[in-house]
Amino acid sequence: MNSKKITIIISVAVIAIVGSIWFIKSRHSSLPKYIPKTASGVIKINPLSMGSKIDFDAIKKMRSYKPLTKSFEGKSKSIAKFLENPSKIGMSFTDNIYIFGSDLIESNDKAVGLVFGVSDAEMLKTFIESFAKDANLEFEKSGNLNIYKTKNTTSNTTEEESEFSNDNDNQIAIVWNDEACLVYYAGTKSLPGAKKIMNQTEDSSIRSLSSFKNTESEGGDMAVFINYSKSFSSMNDYISVPQKLKKQLANIDAAAFVVAFNEQDITAKCFQYYKDQSLAQEFQLLQNGGLSKESLEFISPNGKILLGLTSMLDMPNIIKLLNSLPEAKSTMKELASTTGISISELETLFDGSFSMALTKLGSKEIEETVYNYENMNPETGEFDQTTQTTTKIVPVFTAQLGFQNEKTLTKLLKFIETKGNGMIQSNNNIMSAPIGNFGTMHCVHIGNKLVFTNDDENANLLAKNKTWNNQLDKETSAIFADYPSSFYLDLNPKNYGISKICKGLHIPEEAPEMKLFMEVMSNFNNLQVKGNNKTATMSLNFTTSSDNSIMKIMKIADQIATAMRKREVEREAALRQIEMQMEQEAIQAETSGLEEMQ
Repeated sequence: MNSKKITIIISVAVIAIVGSIWFIKSRHSSLPKYIPKTASGVIKINPLSMGSKIDFDAIKKMRSYKPLTKSFEGKSKSIAKFLENPSKIGMSFTDNIYIFGSDLIESNDKAVGLVFGVSDAEMLKTFIESFAKDANLEFEKSGNLNIYKTKNTTSNTTEEESEFSNDNDNQIAIVWNDEACLVYYAGTKSLPGAKKIMNQTEDSSIRSLSSFKNTESEGGDMAVFINYSKSFSSMNDYISVPQKLKKQLANIDAAAFVVAFNEQDITAKCFQYYKDQSLAQEFQLLQNGGLSKESLEFISPNGKILLGLTSMLDMPNIIKLLNSLPEAKSTMKELASTTGISISELETLFDGSFSMALTKLGSKEIEETVYNYENMNPETGEFDQTTQTTTKIVPVFTAQLGFQNEKTLTKLLKFIETKGNGMIQSNNNIMSAPIGNFGTMHCVHIGNKLVFTNDDENANLLAKNKTWNNQLDKETSAIFADYPSSFYLDLNPKNYGISKICKGLHIPEEAPEMKLFMEVMSNFNNLQVKGNNKTATMSLNFTTSSDNSIMKIMKIADQIATAMRKREVEREAALRQIEMQMEQEAIQAETSGLEEMQ
């Protein structure tokens, strides 16, 4: 698709979001009727909800607003004009806006469509007319449908012709009635495809899917719906997997992400839909609860976490699934034969608890080999080399793994130590092994737990006291304890150590890009993901209480855009300075040459 047609789709979507600020009433939307049932994915935008959270006056005052409108003026004056007064477009901003893609597995067409409500069909025609000529579009009427199509569009183009015709690949169709408008691109099938969609019955639309209806009922400012049903059914015909796994894959119907821009955070709820919920229980990979108090105790030696990942796996179901895979069964037999641990002991070895955490950034002195690529030994073909000591910034981390049977665990540790051939040394319940630039990995055996860390001091402390006795803060502790699957990321650079970040990235603290990074990240607090077998929630949390989250994001984007524009202006000024200097030097050289000739 050429740039003009891409601009049409993007511009209409941008105008729809911005224009929603003028409207305060909502009505039931029937627009999903104009999305085909076979669509592989749908993005929903709720302009009414998002518009109520947008301060349009504040946006106009942003430093990047005027340059943005000027860029639109350069491409299309009509688009810039309607951005100033979106109510004159003929679009209904009280309806949701939908963007969908075709089922690429079942079809060779790379189709994408944009559906929005129509408030005034004639006004919309006037708007499209304003850029139709530049976009090589022509108008036609077909029953109750208004159509703008690419001038070379033909409804009888064969599939064989389209494979060799690059011009036909750039076709686009804009079709609307008194209720909805569809902007549709599908190569040579754009126009016939758009007509078919606009005339389809509700049973042929995505609105007939219960999973899509459930996603719609969740509301949100935005939503992403992924239709797995057709995709996995087609995939099962081409991949070689055990029948049990094929059955589970075929049972997955759809997934959805519902996004809400709240005051202090942005949340995204994830939903998984199945055709048969009872069958889905067999594929349950997580337990019902999170980490125990005992497991939480071994996550962090200082009670602080910069990054944390925890899970409580449903081991019986996982073992059942693995036993359905021939490769896994043979691997299990080989492990039993090699380690001397029976298959039943291996199957009941883990209790499902796992955690990993980055607790701080540390400094470590290491010896590096430096090669002198200007001097090579002609006899060996090797470059001269020297060794120097440098300070490297390394992540200090811990990990915890839980086991059901301590006796089996002890047997396994003995086997590992024996096979280590001296590389793995055991002392005072600690097994240690070098891990390159990250230092030494220590494995501390505490009852039915193994704790891994590259923190030398705290590894010895744990081995001695059997506990770190440091509690996480209530918020972080609740995430890991209440949910069987959790992720936490601290987004405040100060907690990592600014100087250590700069040293690790080899960027001076006073560098403009580092200052911009610090300014931007000062808006964020942390990122959290927590979930169970049914749903998961991701939340991006902000530090400041002023503005809602969508305006925070816009201000951050304005901040970055302004900084990038400033850098570009400075770069262009520097280039002009160099060009002027070169011109002056050329003039001076020419003058000197003339003087010498005289």
